[in-house]
Amino acid sequence: MKRFLIFFYFIAVSASAQDPLKVYTIPAFKTQAGKTIANCKLAYRTFGRLNTSKSNAILWPTWFGGKSQNLINHAGSTIDTTRFYLILVDALGNGVSSSPSNTADFPDITIRDMVNAEHALVTQKLGINHLTAVMGISMGGMQAFEWLTAYPDFMDKVIPIVGTPRQSYYDLLLWKTEWNIIEQAGQKPEDRKNAMRLVAAVHNLNLATPDYYVRTEKAENADQKIQKMGDDYIKNNDPENWICQIKAMLSQNIYRTSGIPLSEMRNYVKARVLVVVATRDEMVNPAAAIEFAKALNTEYLELTGDCGHIATGCEGEKLKNALKAFLN
Repeated sequence: MKRFLIFFYFIAVSASAQDPLKVYTIPAFKTQAGKTIANCKLAYRTFGRLNTSKSNAILWPTWFGGKSQNLINHAGSTIDTTRFYLILVDALGNGVSSSPSNTADFPDITIRDMVNAEHALVTQKLGINHLTAVMGISMGGMQAFEWLTAYPDFMDKVIPIVGTPRQSYYDLLLWKTEWNIIEQAGQKPEDRKNAMRLVAAVHNLNLATPDYYVRTEKAENADQKIQKMGDDYIKNNDPENWICQIKAMLSQNIYRTSGIPLSEMRNYVKARVLVVVATRDEMVNPAAAIEFAKALNTEYLELTGDCGHIATGCEGEKLKNALKAFLN
């Protein structure tokens, strides 16, 4: 999602409040599938000051392929770090935390595995037993949904932004297509790396709507822009990490993972929830998130423009105001 993530600009941080990248090591992290990741590393950054009661922390995990550094670079003015202690976490598989690219024999993981590792970071490393909020965009939103059922009493508020509680057929079609492009390139590392050029084209086809592209891009620039987009994906993405996080997203279904059907979820979820969807999202279909919000009667925000999955940037002011009001 990298090319268009320049639009995401939500986190207010100042250079003086910024901590450098830190790494927490879990000696033997066990996945849902029973595999063990020895010395599992989880990278994170913190902003602001943790209060004496350790009750002002907000956790924000990264999106698909994203890094905590991306969240800083595209920061804006939503989280008041004079009031909140903000924790940005590099989700497992992103190439900074433990991933196929930096860990031998890295096993398949799930969204729940990402959340369990983040819970270990917050409780065991940072000594925090309760969060003010968990929030995230796209795959970060999927993790936010997962937090609701994995640790229902652990936070006051949860804000999944253009995420989903379970994958739709359309989502599965997209993620499996990207995965298959890499697999069909063969097993040579260079060929798999070069396959990211076609992955970039498929991925960006789904980041925004046709209307958005017609409105914002000129056809005569297509060859140049498509070439650069492919070059950027080859340079900045490891195909094995890409597949790793795709597999995690393919497993996303909080009803299956928790064993709690949607009809009973209202009695299980403890946190206040603000569900944010882009109604014209062609990357993470909004239907399941809308269904969840209506079934639980949660607070709910629709981004309705033609930007699709990147509506969080195009309608940034609308989103920012809603997040501020919800957090305050």
